[in-house]
Amino acid sequence: MIKKYICMLLLLTFSFTLTSCSDFSVKNASENTKQQAQKQSISATNAEVSDQTRSEKTKENIKTAVVYFSATGTTEEIAQLVAKMTDADIFEIIPETSYTREDLNYNNDNCRANREMNDNSARPAISEDMSAVSNYDVVYLGYPIWWGTVPRIIQTFLESCDLSKATVYTFCTSGSSSIKQSISDLQELYSDINIVSGKRFNGATESDVKYWLDSLE
Repeated sequence: MIKKYICMLLLLTFSFTLTSCSDFSVKNASENTKQQAQKQSISATNAEVSDQTRSEKTKENIKTAVVYFSATGTTEEIAQLVAKMTDADIFEIIPETSYTREDLNYNNDNCRANREMNDNSARPAISEDMSAVSNYDVVYLGYPIWWGTVPRIIQTFLESCDLSKATVYTFCTSGSSSIKQSISDLQELYSDINIVSGKRFNGATESDVKYWLDSLE
């Protein structure tokens, strides 16, 4: 009888030991799983922060310029807003010989602007060296619309710089003409330049310019 009790006691002790070991193993496995999940979460967070940091550094390294030609001052107003909102350096394309009111009298077939636009080889001289713009990654190029397209002096500028590594956004001022033809002409003439899109402004406000710039991001 005593042997029987001893055997039962040993059996109960063994069962308890197995149960305790099993519970301990399950507990350890659960803790290991939690630790692994925490490590993965930390790694993912660190990777996200690292990517964000690299992205911010990349943005900081991008050099942006606003380049514009403005015969009457209208395009200049937009150019200054774009430069302010993009924190860009600004360059004005200044003709070696300024355009007078009579030069821009489109009703006169012999006015300077009409003569230049009728001559595909015309390249009005620029008063200053613009080659520094070649060092920029993003260029906002502004101009008025003449005869439905860009003034010839814009071609003078593009042929004086190497913008093959830049992204070029165009903007124009015009009372009625679209910017589409000017973009098409520039893309055809300067296929080595990445001219991606453009915007026409007519009496634009600061919010209009901001809306356009936001749409490019």
